[in-house]
Amino acid sequence: MSSGANHTDSASGHTDCQRCGTCCRQGGPALHSVDLELIRSGRLGIDDLVTVRRGELAFPPLGEQPEVVRHEFLKLRGTGASWCCLFYDEGARGCSRYPDRPLACRVLDCRNTRALLELAGRDLLTRFDCLAGDDPQLALARGHEAECPCPDLDRLRRDLGEPEIDTAALLAPLEARVRLDLDLRSRAVAGHRLSLERELFLFGRPLFQLLAPLGIGFDPASGRLHLVPTRIPPVTG
Repeated sequence: MSSGANHTDSASGHTDCQRCGTCCRQGGPALHSVDLELIRSGRLGIDDLVTVRRGELAFPPLGEQPEVVRHEFLKLRGTGASWCCLFYDEGARGCSRYPDRPLACRVLDCRNTRALLELAGRDLLTRFDCLAGDDPQLALARGHEAECPCPDLDRLRRDLGEPEIDTAALLAPLEARVRLDLDLRSRAVAGHRLSLERELFLFGRPLFQLLAPLGIGFDPASGRLHLVPTRIPPVTG
């Protein structure tokens, strides 16, 4: 979290933020219940957020290995194909929304990460907290989650490590779920004229993207999955 100012700590001689942008480039923060006021007041838009669903693989704060997400949460989306926080201004080397930054950004101190680690995984904000009960998009999100939950990616990761795994048998049910996921998204986008940003808020990232870190590729033309040698980093939580 890079601020627009450098404040000197008289006791240590260090500054509060060196404005290096490292934390911002590693991904936008997860949101917590106190951040809901930022959304309700319009200071943070729903289309600025992406849902990280339960069951995804994600790096925990300051973690070096991806872990299964136990509880859904929202995070600020990235820019382009990267997870660099969309509010990080490379030119100014600072946060363009600094006065309205989420709680995780407020507690982050790269010299002492205790407060951030104590906050991690607690009182997380979800997409269902942000939509009114009569909002038709709430029904879309709930329906998609019920019909197409995220598979057990941790078990899938272990299965793929078995030397004599039957790849075809393993991938077949996943292909069906990937196609269902894409079909549900396509119908929702067409029927409700959803932007890509709103789609990522309502449904999270497409399932085929969640499989990519495990070395499972997807051919949209055939709807088939296949193993690939490369790995794409999962989301940074």
